[in-house]
Amino acid sequence: MSRVCVTGAAGYIASWLVKKLLDRGCTVHGTVRNLGDEKKTELLRGLPGAAERLVLFEADIYDAASFEPAIQGCEFVFLVATPLQHNSGSSKYKDTTEATLDATRTILQQCERSKTVKRVIHTGSVVTASPLREDGDGYKEFVNESCWTPLGLSCDHSNEYMDFLQALLGSVPLVHVDDVCEAHVFCMEKSSDVVGGRYLCTTAHTNMHDILEHYARMHPELERIKEVVGEGLRVQANTNKLVELGFKYKYGAEEVLDGSVDCGKRLGLL
Repeated sequence: MSRVCVTGAAGYIASWLVKKLLDRGCTVHGTVRNLGDEKKTELLRGLPGAAERLVLFEADIYDAASFEPAIQGCEFVFLVATPLQHNSGSSKYKDTTEATLDATRTILQQCERSKTVKRVIHTGSVVTASPLREDGDGYKEFVNESCWTPLGLSCDHSNEYMDFLQALLGSVPLVHVDDVCEAHVFCMEKSSDVVGGRYLCTTAHTNMHDILEHYARMHPELERIKEVVGEGLRVQANTNKLVELGFKYKYGAEEVLDGSVDCGKRLGLL
């Protein structure tokens, strides 16, 4: 089976992806910021097949050269790592976005030099696909893989991020983490003459009002936010590019919403 590299392997999406790749018999090179952080490495080392086919490397987005040993000998590289915190006082970069862009360029150069890497699969944010027209004047009728966000955007992980999506798209894109990782593997396994470019991976675009109504009906015990941003401009989302290649989502919007509540309760957050 293939030898692959997953950057940021201890992260939420990446750790799930590592599990799927191990289940498929792949040898996985996973990068983490600190090999001595057992809270991050213990989960990965405990995955089925990890003892035989998981090799962990220490690498950091703020030191992109450190990823090269992990990439050596791999056929496929999954760029999933992204910094969540930034210390401008000790970094040459002004923010996490600048650091990530520079690291991505460096890692792509490393992949080219490796002579073994056949394909790089880069995980990005749906915010990169904006309905705003390139000149910033008005909106497109739909959003798909051809749309790019024509503005510099950096949002903290908070309700403000969800408000931005609601206001911009008129909806919130939903997808289950299992489907996200299946889509990554799907793009790895397809031949080069079939896959390429960008793919929007969302099972549904649900309005915030609809989400609150669902929770009121299915989880009345939960305390819900009192206000949400307006309907926004209802931009039709076209995310069929993956489906047209044969990809099938396992989870619908309600399953994603209910699964989020179940997870929150299990972790003691709700």
